[in-house]
Amino acid sequence: MKKPPSKQEIRRRLEAQTNAFLKRGGEILAVPPGVSAVDEAISPVKTPIFTGPPQPRTPVNDIIETLDRRREAKIKRPASRRTSRQKTQRRKQIVYDDFGEPLRIIYRDD
Repeated sequence: MKKPPSKQEIRRRLEAQTNAFLKRGGEILAVPPGVSAVDEAISPVKTPIFTGPPQPRTPVNDIIETLDRRREAKIKRPASRRTSRQKTQRRKQIVYDDFGEPLRIIYRDD
């Protein structure tokens, strides 16, 4: 299976074709934006994804830990005091029968 050309090879080939055209007496007046040098109807461009050796990765574990600690510090809020219910406030309680069906609602003063 033939390996597809890399971007560098494609770039070198296009530059060589341009130089050969100019040496033959050709002249480039203007190239409108968006026009490609490759006719995709004849041979569509297949951009290679992995052509070179793998690049070394930069470890960022310590940075991620620092960001996580900073986020946790922002999320943690001081414990707020819970306000107890006033004695005059009524609580709603549902009374169920033996089959789990609600029978009635009663209000309790706690």
